[in-house]
Amino acid sequence: MRKDKIKSIEINYFLVPFSIILFVTGIITYMTVNVRVEEKYQELKNTTLEIAKSYSSSLYQANQSSEIITELLDEKIRLASQAIMLIEDKEDNQALQSISETFQIDKINLFSPVGEILYSTNEELLGWKVYDDHPINAFMTSGKMILIEEVRRDTEDGRLYKFGYAKNPDGSVVQLGILAENIQAILADFELSNLVNKIADRDDVQDVFFINNSYEIVSSNLNEMIGRNVEDSQLRTELAENRIEINRVQLTFGNYYRIAVPIFSENVKIGSLLLRWPTDKIVRAVTQIILFGVGIFFIVILIIGGILFYAYHKSKINMKIAYYDELTGLPNSKYLMDYLDDILARTHKRKKAIFLLNFVRFGNFNMTYGYSYGNQILKKIVARIECNLEADEKIFRFDGDRFVIVFNDYQDQAALEVRADQLLKHFEEPVLIGLEKQYLELQVAIVELAHCYVSTDKLLQDATLAISHMKHHPTLKKIVFNDMMANNLKRQDQIVKALRKVISGKETAGFYLMFQPKLDLATNTIVGFEALARLKVAGLGNVPPDEFIAIAENKLLIFDLGLIILQQACQFIQKLQQTGYANISVAINISGHQLLREDFLTKIKNCMDEHQDCKPLLEFEITESVLFDHYEQVNDILGEVKKMGIKTSLDDFGTGFSSYSRLEELQIENVKIDKLFIDKIIEVDEKHLILSDIISMSHKMGLQVIAEGVENEEQVVYLRKHHCDMIQGYHLSRPLFDDQALDFLRGFNKDKETN
Repeated sequence: MRKDKIKSIEINYFLVPFSIILFVTGIITYMTVNVRVEEKYQELKNTTLEIAKSYSSSLYQANQSSEIITELLDEKIRLASQAIMLIEDKEDNQALQSISETFQIDKINLFSPVGEILYSTNEELLGWKVYDDHPINAFMTSGKMILIEEVRRDTEDGRLYKFGYAKNPDGSVVQLGILAENIQAILADFELSNLVNKIADRDDVQDVFFINNSYEIVSSNLNEMIGRNVEDSQLRTELAENRIEINRVQLTFGNYYRIAVPIFSENVKIGSLLLRWPTDKIVRAVTQIILFGVGIFFIVILIIGGILFYAYHKSKINMKIAYYDELTGLPNSKYLMDYLDDILARTHKRKKAIFLLNFVRFGNFNMTYGYSYGNQILKKIVARIECNLEADEKIFRFDGDRFVIVFNDYQDQAALEVRADQLLKHFEEPVLIGLEKQYLELQVAIVELAHCYVSTDKLLQDATLAISHMKHHPTLKKIVFNDMMANNLKRQDQIVKALRKVISGKETAGFYLMFQPKLDLATNTIVGFEALARLKVAGLGNVPPDEFIAIAENKLLIFDLGLIILQQACQFIQKLQQTGYANISVAINISGHQLLREDFLTKIKNCMDEHQDCKPLLEFEITESVLFDHYEQVNDILGEVKKMGIKTSLDDFGTGFSSYSRLEELQIENVKIDKLFIDKIIEVDEKHLILSDIISMSHKMGLQVIAEGVENEEQVVYLRKHHCDMIQGYHLSRPLFDDQALDFLRGFNKDKETN
């Protein structure tokens, strides 16, 4: 076999589909999660894009306004510084304060040509001098007359200002500064800051920047960032791409998603909106998606895994129910059939054979002690066999108390017989059930799996046939099946079919009676015949009476067959009467199976009612063995037969019952001495023969004695000498057909008259 192992559910049949489902589900889950995460990022992009689109026009207008305002502020500082230079009354701190309020300037400082503050709106700065690397020093030493700076932090008070400078011909300088926050307040009136702050007010936005094409932060919700230039090269690259860019960035104060969206007006880029989104929310959303996906994945796997595990577990149970015996746990007959089918379907280098183990009369344990007790014995049997099995042997429970062992490798038939002897030896010891010992009788049928076997059914049939053959040979403990057994079975089947046809009346020609005459030694006349049944079967020819009678008894056909014999015997009696032989009796054999049938007497009476004239001339012959177990019952039946006027003879006398004390009570008229005693007449010295004693004792009990199997004159002389009543045998005549019997009768009587 491809897999020389006990049938079982392969876990791989479930693991493979489970692995495939696991893989496919994992891929689907992974792809679904990826799609959902991408959707989340796309949602972030779309939200940013929507913000950009919704505010792009306003941002453009606000940006334009911001630029205009910035230019106006620059112009204001320039004009204010020039105007202050023209005012004569400016060399007074109080006067500068008035000018500051008039021009809405937050800081005014007048520097001497050497860079010392002479006058200021902040008196604390008086006397302060410009140092070399200060921006004012750079202006004073330059050839410029006017300078407007970008917003920067003041070196003294640290606040953000937009400074402007004007230089007098004498080298003195006027410095004006407007606070950045005041600039922002001015710009707020023109919406850019408002728009940026509105965007920043969204829950999902951390920081907002509007950056112009020169990478300058024009507006932001972070005031300190306004006016700064973007220094990050990667960010500059992203801003220059003119497309939406999303990047996760890590700053000192946290992780963010940075989204840059270009802002266009009439297909002209005016700047970029830069948003910083905190990662917490989207990471949380993505994490939820992933966890949800993983959760769904595990739920699906658990459900499918549970279903597959249940299917696997259920299949194992079903397999066990279908292919294993519940009591012993052994593979059952169905499994055996599949196993042997597979063996027979393949060619094998190794020899294979089977043992059929049969425990004789095992049913007695069930009937005597109950089935539970019998089951305990079966378990002990299995345990004992399994302990002695070899590696290449497999045991199956065939049915009831029968087991089959399959041999997958053996040397020759002799090796199988040795193995059978070993098994038989193991069961010589009794099995112990509780404190009670029970002895088991084992029979082993051996069948070799030759190439002639094409079906398991035929193989097991032959094994069963071998066991059946052993019933006829009680001393056999093991047997090797051969073709002769099969031929015998086929022959038996043909005989059974022929008998059934005879009984049903479909075919009567093959079944008939022959008649062997009986001679009265005292009168030297033929006084009767014994009717002997004969059977002829197509293809078999004449079947010996012992054979078909035994088969008829075994198949429970003997009763109906006996009635046919009785009918034919009565017909022969009538034929004798019609021919002028009114006192010739006819004996027929009656088996124990017939006698013990409840309706035996009824059937006999019905037949006798049809043949009233036959009753005095009819004689039944029974064997001694019938009396062994049913003496009282049989004797009562014989009494009823006697009342009908039918005589009875005890056949084969001396070989069975042979109890003179009970013979006297038996309802019979004749005894037939077995041929065994007759043969001894010429084999043993006369003084050692007990035959004369048997004849004498029988006469004393009022019984007539018939000697059967008489074959020579010496036997006849001895029997005459000791007053035997009648003889029967080949010395007188072989069995004859009915017409031959009549001719014999006529010829014998004619010869007698002549003599």
